This record gives sequence, structure tokens and C-alpha cells, in this order.
Amino acid sequence: MLGFLSKRRWHVLLLALLTLAMVLPGLASLPVIDRDEARFAQASVQMAETNDLLNIRFQDEARNKKPAAAYWAQTAMIKMFNPDGEPRIWVQRLPSVLAALISILALYWGGLRMVGRNASLIAAALLATSLGFVFEGHIAKTDALLCASTTVMLACLGRLRHSAGRIEVWGFWIALGSSIMIKGPIGPVLAISTLLSLYIWKRDLSWARPLLNLSAILIFILIWLPWGIAMYIVTEGAFYAESLGKDFGGKITSGQESHGQPPGLHSLVIWVMFWPASLFLLPGFAYAIRALRSGNDNQIINSMRLILCWVIPFWILIELMPTKLPHYGLPVFPALCLLMGTAILAMKEMAGFGRTRFLSGLIFLLSTALILGALLYVQSQHGEIDKAFGTYVICGVAGAIACISGFTLWGNKIRLSFGTAILAALICSAGAYSYILPNLTEFRTSEHVLAELKRFAPEIDSQLIHSPHFTEPSLVYHLGTDINVKGGDIDLSGGKLVVLNAEQENAAAHSIALSKAAKSRGMCLKNSNLIKGFNYSKGQQLSLVILREEPC
Repeated sequence: MLGFLSKRRWHVLLLALLTLAMVLPGLASLPVIDRDEARFAQASVQMAETNDLLNIRFQDEARNKKPAAAYWAQTAMIKMFNPDGEPRIWVQRLPSVLAALISILALYWGGLRMVGRNASLIAAALLATSLGFVFEGHIAKTDALLCASTTVMLACLGRLRHSAGRIEVWGFWIALGSSIMIKGPIGPVLAISTLLSLYIWKRDLSWARPLLNLSAILIFILIWLPWGIAMYIVTEGAFYAESLGKDFGGKITSGQESHGQPPGLHSLVIWVMFWPASLFLLPGFAYAIRALRSGNDNQIINSMRLILCWVIPFWILIELMPTKLPHYGLPVFPALCLLMGTAILAMKEMAGFGRTRFLSGLIFLLSTALILGALLYVQSQHGEIDKAFGTYVICGVAGAIACISGFTLWGNKIRLSFGTAILAALICSAGAYSYILPNLTEFRTSEHVLAELKRFAPEIDSQLIHSPHFTEPSLVYHLGTDINVKGGDIDLSGGKLVVLNAEQENAAAHSIALSKAAKSRGMCLKNSNLIKGFNYSKGQQLSLVILREEPC
């Protein structure tokens, strides 16, 4: 018994260190690339500035899309680590780091009862190194937090299915309530679809009766209901009309925000988003099907049923939704990892799986080439030339080790294949987040504008700055809440500044008009240095210049 506890502690320590090794590199140096991250970060900055924990705003616009938990977590981090108000994005990324740790440890804890100690260790390591999970652990959004809450739900259900106790009941209801506060109906949809499909399959949910605990259900309700009532009163119902009607409802009925895609996209994207764990995806499903066909009824078989009921209905739902984003499948990644962790141990002892190993290895090698090729491409197009050699070394080493992983899977050397896959992910992730991505200087346009503003007009107030062409949310985050990023007339009177894009069609006409207006006031137009950049959301090269008036 003491040996088991000791080994379990070592597993927890190992998984915690592995998770931190994946999500901490680049946390401070990675620029604010994701547009939603910039919106979340800026809204939480404003929440910290105003101490208004109910009204979620991006500048003067109400951001009634997601509940408040992610904003509250980021605001708390700002209050603790960023009292001077300077933008430090790593501070607001800390909740995602903590959520990543919770996800991994919860998966291991649940897997101990579901599939055993060694399989759960493998499963947690696969999740900790998967590309989509690591990316969400790096950025200040809701998805890492949602993954943490749903993983706790899965772990509690898995342990409850094998005669666990009160901790699992309370853990499930608290996690479910937290998921509502993080991303609304996603957690309840996942829980309901799992339990319903499992009931249809086995016609027995007697194991779930302990969930009918009135005290735990009351806590679940108290987690979200007071906030829900307050939001209804404060926004006069607008929050629910926009979040449930326009945001969530729009995603399930139409392709929202140009993200409409046909069914099947998630099943293609998972090979990249789940890399390198996707190496074992097809053998994992083949093992689950073989196990279920065996006719046995034991702990592993029951866990496979729960895992498939967790994954398949939700996956069908997100495939049918017209709006598709790569991270939508993240809540089922932990369950898939448990399935694959079990299969990895079983494949060492069982014959077969040759076709699925070959096909999965082939797709893995193609996915590796796509991921590393993308890193090399963005380095060549948007990175610093003198950093290119380091990128080639990182991608070359990671690619070579990934090839070993794919080839050894074909040779049925499962343990070596798993170890090299984890090593390839460590090298690729640490290199990408600490070296390659931070050196993509063209993606740091907003930071370059801030630096040039400090040189060009060091005393300027953000409310005097107008940027009608470059309107990315990251610019608001770096320059301040009061910056004007809307269109309309451009006016440089009263000490105002304008940020123009020289690549814009009407930029020259604007410059001529502003020069004439300045002369009419006895002033001259002064240009800053040219700021080169790239608008990643529009795929547009930028040549920005800051203009202001000064005495001739």
C-alpha cells in the first residue's frame, strides 16, 4: 500500500512538471495573437479598472457572449500581480495555466479507478502534450477553463461508475456549475448527452443515483443562479438574448463570423489539434471496439462504454453545427486519452491492430509534416532572418524524433513509440512557444505601434489616438481603453494623432487632406517612422505611419 501511494505521488509530480514544461514556455513572450484572447484580456482589464464585475465590456461595447468566470479569474490575477495597470499578458494567462494543471491531475485521478494507474498516467501525459490543449493553456480565454471543469466531471462520473463516494458526487456538481459560469450550456450538454446515451445503451443508470444529492445540487444552483439573476437585472435581459440567442444559437444554426464549415471538418482537424496523441487514435478505437465485442463486463469495459458515450454524441453535435472552430473538440480529448492509454498497454500484450497502426502512423507523419512545415513557413515569411537557423534545428530534431515514433508504431514497439511521441512534442512545443512564435516580429504590430508612439509622442493620452485602418483588439489592449479604432472623420486638431496604413487605398488622400487642414491652422504635418507589420486576421501586410500636427 505504501509503495502504491509513493508511486502515485511520483506520478502526480511527474505530470505536474510535464504540464508546466508544456504551458509555461513563452507565456510572457508570446504576443497577443488570438483576437478573442485580446478581447478577453481587454474586457478583464476594464473590469479591474472599474471594479464592475457584472458589466462585461470591450471599450464601450457590451460583450454579452460568455459568462463571467474567465473574466473574474483574469481580473483577480490583474489585482494580484499587475497593480500598476501596465499590460502584461502573462498575468491574464495564469488562469489557463492553472486550468491545464487541474485537467491533467483530474484525468489521472479519474483514470486510477477507470483504467488503472499506468494507463491513466499514459493518458494524462498524452493530454498534457497535445497541441490544442497546450495552445489553450497558453492563452487568456475560456477553453482551458472549460476543459478543466469537464475533465473533473468525466473523472467523477468514471469513479462513481466504479462505486466511489461523496467526493465524486460533490465534485461533479461543482464542476458542472463551474462549467456553466465558464461557457454556458456546453458542460450540461456534455453531461446530459453522456448519461442519456449510456442509458440507451445499457438501460441502467443505477450507479448514478448518488448524484441525486440535494445538498450538492443546491450548491450547483448557487454557483450560477445568483449571477444569472443579477445579469438579467443589470442588462435587462440583453445578456441572455445575445449570449444564448445570437452567440450560441447562431453557432448551431449558421456559420457564425465566417467560420461556417461542412460536417467532417473536426474529424480532419483532430489529427493536428490532438498531435502527438493522435498517433494512437485509430488503434485506441480499434481496441475499444474489440473489448466491447468480447462480451465481458468488467471495469475496463464499463469505462470504455462511458468514454464512448462521452465522446461520440458530443462529436456528432459539433460536426453537425455549421460554425466550426478547431478547439470545439477539446472537452472530449481527456476521454480519448483514457481510451488510448488503455490501448497502449493492451497492444503490448495483444496481437493485431496492424492496419490501424499503419494508417494512424501514416496520418501522424503527414500531420507532423504539416505542423512543422507551418512553423517553417511563418518563420520564413514573418520572422527574423537571424533566428531562422534555430527554427530549422528545432523543427528538424522534433521531426526526426516524430518519424521514429511513427515507424516504431508500425513495428509494434509501442513503448518506444509513446516515449518518442512525448519527446517530439516537448521539443516542438518548447521551441515553438519560447523561440519561434515570439520571434515572429511582424505579428507584433500592436506592440510596435506602442513603441513608436512612446518615441513619437511620449505624453499622448490614448483618447487622442485614432486608428481607422488597423483596428485589431490587440491594439486596444496595448494602447488603452480610450483609443478610437472606429471609422469616421479623421481630425488632428487639439493634439490628436492618427495611425494610417499606407497600404490602404485611401491612405494617400487622407494624408493630403490632413496636410491641407494642418496648413489652414498654421501647422505642419509630422510623420513617425514607418511601422511594418502583418494583420494575421485578414492576411494583410501593413505599413503603418503615425501622423500629428506641430508648429512649422
